[in-house]
Amino acid sequence: MSIRRQINIELEEIELYIHSVAYRAHIGDNYYVSVTSGFDCVDIHHFYVPYGLPCDQVHPSCNGLALRLYEWKHLLKLVPTTHKGHPELIIAENK
Repeated sequence: MSIRRQINIELEEIELYIHSVAYRAHIGDNYYVSVTSGFDCVDIHHFYVPYGLPCDQVHPSCNGLALRLYEWKHLLKLVPTTHKGHPELIIAENK
């Protein structure tokens, strides 16, 4: 959740057609979040390095999800409720 502000900026640029967007950020344990023009979603995907390739040759796995823009906005509205039930997650947001 610490990068949600940047994700929202990229989504706004897509919605307003300001310029082409190709944003990707590593969020830990070989998971990446990406926002790309032409795909109106926030993609959260696990990547792996195929056997025998150098560690910079990551490939997407089948494990992941794509949130449509309205689903992403709804998820963000649920964050305060989640923090009430699980205050230990607030620490993860500030990293």
